[in-house]
Amino acid sequence: MTWGWMRWLVLACGLLLAMPAHADKSKSKEPAPSKDVPVLLIADEVTYDRELAVVTARGHVEISQGDRVVHADTVSYNEKSQIVTATGNVALTDENGNTTFADYVQLSGDLKEATVKGIRMLLNDNSRLAANSGQRTAGNINTFDHAVYSPCNLCTKDPTRPPLWQIKAVKVTYNQAEHTIEYHDAWLEMFGVPVLYTPYFSHPDGTVKRASGFLSPTFGISGKLGFHAQPSYYWDIAPDKELTLAPIFSTNEYPVLYGEYRQRVTNGLFDIAASGNIANSTDSNTGLDEGDFRGHIDATGRFDVDDNWRWGFDINRSTDKTYERLFNFSNDRTLVSHAYAEMFDGRNYASLQGYGFQGTRSIDINSQAPIVAPLLDYSYVGDPVALGSYFTFDADAMALSRIEGRASRRLSMGGGWRLPYTSPLGDVYTVSATMRADVYSFDDFDSSDPNNVDPANGDHGVSGRLFPQISAEWRYPFAREHDGWQEVLEPIAQLVAAPNKTNFGHIPNEDSLDVEFDDTSLFDPNRFAGLDQVDTGQRATYGLRWTFLVDSGGYASAFLGQSYQFNDNVNFATGSGLENHLSDIVGSVQVSPIDDFDMLYRFRYDASSLAPRHQEVLMSAGPPKIHLDLSYAFLDGEADPNTTFGDRQEVAGMVSSKLDDYWSVFVAGRYDIESNQILNYGVGFGYEDECFDIRASIERDEFQDQEQDPQWKALFTIGFKNLGSFGHGNPADEYTQLQ
Repeated sequence: MTWGWMRWLVLACGLLLAMPAHADKSKSKEPAPSKDVPVLLIADEVTYDRELAVVTARGHVEISQGDRVVHADTVSYNEKSQIVTATGNVALTDENGNTTFADYVQLSGDLKEATVKGIRMLLNDNSRLAANSGQRTAGNINTFDHAVYSPCNLCTKDPTRPPLWQIKAVKVTYNQAEHTIEYHDAWLEMFGVPVLYTPYFSHPDGTVKRASGFLSPTFGISGKLGFHAQPSYYWDIAPDKELTLAPIFSTNEYPVLYGEYRQRVTNGLFDIAASGNIANSTDSNTGLDEGDFRGHIDATGRFDVDDNWRWGFDINRSTDKTYERLFNFSNDRTLVSHAYAEMFDGRNYASLQGYGFQGTRSIDINSQAPIVAPLLDYSYVGDPVALGSYFTFDADAMALSRIEGRASRRLSMGGGWRLPYTSPLGDVYTVSATMRADVYSFDDFDSSDPNNVDPANGDHGVSGRLFPQISAEWRYPFAREHDGWQEVLEPIAQLVAAPNKTNFGHIPNEDSLDVEFDDTSLFDPNRFAGLDQVDTGQRATYGLRWTFLVDSGGYASAFLGQSYQFNDNVNFATGSGLENHLSDIVGSVQVSPIDDFDMLYRFRYDASSLAPRHQEVLMSAGPPKIHLDLSYAFLDGEADPNTTFGDRQEVAGMVSSKLDDYWSVFVAGRYDIESNQILNYGVGFGYEDECFDIRASIERDEFQDQEQDPQWKALFTIGFKNLGSFGHGNPADEYTQLQ
């Protein structure tokens, strides 16, 4: 008996995999089993007709090779015509878990021609496809007649009921080489009712991770835009580049053209998103005339030059202040553009940067926004020398200009020595000494009003300073073991000494305007954010940290600290918490006893009255079944010398729940306690199963600017599995990103 036909039979049955359906997209197409893999045949009876040269296996036929298994009632092979025939309950399971059923299969010996009748496929993602018959030609083109495809599960109570949605087509063609599936004369049915007809459409098969085509559209309604829709088209240009086009059409505004181009290059990647629109009316509030161009650009690039150098850019610009908020591109109050190049070489670091800023609030005067270019930084940390000490060197050069107003140039250089030391008793000492020299030149600077960036009569000149500083810090962590947990108690003390006055009036302050005094900056030698101001005088700083660690992974920590200024410090404004000899009390409490609970409380209290000056609470609690995110912030009006709003107190929260495998919901809101006003609130839901991905939300926003009044917004997206995009993530996360 000739047994070579068995390999032909297994490979021929493998052709049943060439069906128009989506396999697991995370897996590439698997090759056919090697000829060296043994073939196992089980049947009730195997006969060979020498006269006809036909081999026949009958009764519970099972043929397996590797992970492929074929079942049939009868399988025969004609050696003369090289035709393989399988009849009766034919079933093939492939290496990916897909199962194909058929009533009759006939294949040529070269596997290029095939005829299949009564095709039914169950894929490993539970998608289903059925067809009356199918043909294979040229070893690559598979054509199916009167085919039906659906990823939806059938009703368990009544499997004869139509699925939630399915596609019926008179003809389906599957090109294996191009991995495309084409439908001719196709209907989309929902609940068995035809809702959409198309003479032709196509989509990639399940082995393709990216392919050009339309994505799920988004629909919405709001007070300013009216009803709006955003269809999307994805263009897979090449393996390293892609483009998404997503115009916005609305009833109250002219169309918006929007696109995002992404590309990977040899040493990095870049992403450019841009939009354009024409103003449909004249608005005195925004200064726009009908027909004016409006648009924005949001671009990012990251590139590695070699092992030591990298460069990148972030470009965020808009033609006007309200454009991005109007069309839901961004709610940022300041758009920052940034370009940089960085060098890392052992203990050396250098950077060349440039910044541009655009304010989007009505009070912002963008002609007075700073343009920083170039900004050069260099930092060096020497190798350890005697007793483990080391030397440092830092240099900085900056040029700052404005379209209207003050300009300044700065050159700064400083060196230092640092000695970290751990005594035999376990306490840790750190001693440092630094010297810094700064030189400034400036134009249009008013020394009597240094915060005025556009004075009527500003000075031009040069100024400078020398700033020496020494500091010594001591820490002594005490650790104690308990049954199942440990605790660490760590007192910290620091002494800092510097000249009493080196912040001369003729030094413009551009990068040290905002002082945030809290537990994270308490022990910083310079508690200003930048270089333009220095932290002068002599002070003692002290604090206590307690940490609680559980063997199972939970932890808690608390910190409390304060500083005392020996001299009168005139550098810090009233309300900063550092204007008096005795600073405000700062601290934090962090608690995370289990995986599903995290809380952080940070505070600043007045040293004399113990009145709260700044409080902040962040909490995340609960599993996905029911999850709470809560934030609370309080800022005393006197604690922020730059504000005119008085006390500010706000709470925001979101409750989200993944109700089951399909449904998720959320409720969110933000409330201004001081003004007794709800700032925004919203509710939404998501539904995702094997058929659909649906996202819907509705929110009320009380924000008002030059172009927008308080309004309602609603968004709705529906995706059909395997047709366009599918799986948009948690709807609560999408809501948070828009706030």
